Amino acid sequence: MTMNIVYFSKGVRGSRCLAYILEAGYDVKAVVGVSREGSLEEIGRQYDFPLLFPEILNTGATVRQLEDFDPDLFILSGYNKILKPLIIDIPPLGTINLHGGKLPEYRGAAPINWQIINGESSGGCSIIYVDEGIDTGDILAQELYPILPDDTHASVLEKTLHIFPALLGTVLRDIQQGTAKAVPQNPHEGAYFTRRYPRDSHIFWERMTDIQVHNLVRGMHGPYPAAFSYRADIKVEFDRTELLEEDITGTPGRVPMKRGSSAIVLAQNRGILVHEIRVQGKSISPAEFFTIGDDLY
Repeated sequence: MTMNIVYFSKGVRGSRCLAYILEAGYDVKAVVGVSREGSLEEIGRQYDFPLLFPEILNTGATVRQLEDFDPDLFILSGYNKILKPLIIDIPPLGTINLHGGKLPEYRGAAPINWQIINGESSGGCSIIYVDEGIDTGDILAQELYPILPDDTHASVLEKTLHIFPALLGTVLRDIQQGTAKAVPQNPHEGAYFTRRYPRDSHIFWERMTDIQVHNLVRGMHGPYPAAFSYRADIKVEFDRTELLEEDITGTPGRVPMKRGSSAIVLAQNRGILVHEIRVQGKSISPAEFFTIGDDLY
């Protein structure tokens, strides 16, 4: 059995998994993108498939355009536009999505960030059938990975990029052979997480513990707006922090002391060591930027 695939792609997950299945010999008839990306266009030139960028996705015109490729299967990888049933139901073998979170616990947007921010010790790469809900479809495959105490969004993202290509290859083989087994999700279990906005990365020292601050900093370290605070009217972005072994307490948000090139800032319950910050986009030593007695808010 051969499969005609139409692939919906965005970002590094989309490009990396696309390259993997093309190298494995799968027949990708077209790729639907959100915007033009260098890596995607390079793969398109190499394998000579059409790239589509529909301004409005869920229309009769797009349906007819997709049907012209005689697709057996749609794959969504990093693609963040919502598909309606008139698109989902086109391919006879279904539409599948590569979701970057553990299911059913982490449906919705930014699951990698949320898993770290919430202090999870493990995350998940999931491949599911797409239905009318948000990440509620039957699970075709799921692989868990450890989230270490000092993992960041960037390091966890890299873990998922090593897992997803082979996981997708396994799912495609099972679908092709007719041996795929999909496990329904319990709609009463798990949670839906909404998208994050830049303002959600604001550190509120007076109501966040040291662990919550640390998890926010590492959860947003990567291609997302960094965790931030203000000293007077100057925005300070936090790139790397470390939990202290000893208790140092006082007024939340205050800088009570420095250690080498780093500085300690007091959270709600105790101090946290700040190793790397940025001001106006430039990296600067916390010990150089902060003065003992500074208050952050």
